[in-house]
Amino acid sequence: MIRNFLIFTVCLLSIVLCKSPNIGEAINKRIVDPFDETKIVNVHFMTTRRELSGRTHCDGTGFGYITDINPHYGTCLVSVPAKHPIGEITMDPQLNQDSTFQLKGRLNIEKDEFYNKVNSNPSDEIIVFVHGFNVNFDEAVLRSAKIKYDLKFAGDVVLYSWPAGVEPGLLGQMMIRSVYDLNFSEAKINREPFYLFLNELSNSGKKIHLIVHSMGHQVVLPSLSNLAKKGKSKIIQELILNAPDFDRAQFETILPDLTKIAQRTTLYCSPGDNALVVSQKVNGGNRAGMCFKFSGVDVINVNEVDAPMMGIGGLGHGYYSSRPILTDIYQVLLGVSVERRLFIRKSGAYNGENWVLRK
Repeated sequence: MIRNFLIFTVCLLSIVLCKSPNIGEAINKRIVDPFDETKIVNVHFMTTRRELSGRTHCDGTGFGYITDINPHYGTCLVSVPAKHPIGEITMDPQLNQDSTFQLKGRLNIEKDEFYNKVNSNPSDEIIVFVHGFNVNFDEAVLRSAKIKYDLKFAGDVVLYSWPAGVEPGLLGQMMIRSVYDLNFSEAKINREPFYLFLNELSNSGKKIHLIVHSMGHQVVLPSLSNLAKKGKSKIIQELILNAPDFDRAQFETILPDLTKIAQRTTLYCSPGDNALVVSQKVNGGNRAGMCFKFSGVDVINVNEVDAPMMGIGGLGHGYYSSRPILTDIYQVLLGVSVERRLFIRKSGAYNGENWVLRK
């Protein structure tokens, strides 16, 4: 009894007398690289795209638009320019390396080596990025490198690239409905491969932050639900959903599984997202990214910072790479509660979302 009392007293005095950790020092230790100059960034990838050639390139000639039987693993080297505008990717051979992105090559590796590389990073955090509809492999790689650079992220950014996109050519680009249907089918085919990929990655013991965009939710969300049903719990630290092109009713059905699998879920939505409006008409149901309240999810309306002008100035769909949302994601990864983050305000009681990202 006396021994237990002494232990309790020592613990209590430690809490009272020891100073709280300095927040600034904690962030400085977490961010080991300032990412303040042009830098070669490694993007580890797992892709189910069919390989088009044996060339070790990360451009559009490497992987295609149909799911392969066997996944491919590797690392792409990307030169990220110090002077790139936030939200933009410029590739121009006429510019110097400080002003343009450059793909520097690709290293193909086997599955076991891939996971060993990811596990060997001294950081205890990983970002997994899953892109959306009509995104070629090279664009997905560039976006992944940009996310790592702009977020000053010390851990690896791991790209899962499914066969989105379309064969080059004007005719293919004009047949947008056919492209959408083809990509939607490929997304559903990729649920099982992504399930296996994430299940394997979760064995690393690292904190996994999962960033998903657009139709990529058709790949990710059913896979997460399946993992939860198989007994996996809290393997995702931060689940960040950007413009989910996913049926609202289906989302509500699997939401208990998502709550089980992730420590926290943040959903960025926009009623001004023209791509989701089109998807709603095609699929005949509201999309989760059009701003609806979901229990246990921080739903944030980004329309103020990313609405297309007069509804026609763009799709208003690529906001996951914009400065305001990257700023908020940075705070999400630090674990800051939504009500304490910069530029966030409560939404109205009768609005679809919980929060609004201020202009």
